[in-house]
Amino acid sequence: VCAGIFCFVCPLCRDREGFQTEMFMMGIRVPARLPLREGRHTYPAMNQRHSCCDASECVCPGGREQAENEGPWQLLLCCSCAAKGTHRFCSSLERTASWECSSCAGPATGKRQSTWVPLGRGRGWQGLAAS
Repeated sequence: VCAGIFCFVCPLCRDREGFQTEMFMMGIRVPARLPLREGRHTYPAMNQRHSCCDASECVCPGGREQAENEGPWQLLLCCSCAAKGTHRFCSSLERTASWECSSCAGPATGKRQSTWVPLGRGRGWQGLAAS
C-alpha cells in the first residue's frame, strides 16, 4: 500500500489498467498517491519479473538464470503469485501450460497443473491461459 496505485500492477504481465479495474471490482482499493520512497532505489525490483528457476534441483546447463521462450528451458512463473519460477524440464512440466508453486498450491502439490482460472481482461491473463 505504501507504494501507491502507480506501482499496483499484475505480477504476471505487468498490466496496470486492467489489473487495477479487476482488483477494484473485487473490493481491493489502493490509495491514489505516489510511492513513499525513503531513497532513490528503495523499490528497485518492483518493475522486474521473476527470472530464475526455483526448483530444488535446477538441471539447466545454462543455470538457474537461463530462460528460453519455449522448450524444456522455458521458465514458467507461478500462475498465482508470479514470485517463483521453474524450468519446464526441472519440474517435469513438458506438456503443462501453467504451474503453481508449492506455497500457493499447498504442500506436495507444487508440480501439479494449476486449476487457476483467468479473472479479468488483462492481456497477461489471456496470454498465459492460451499458452
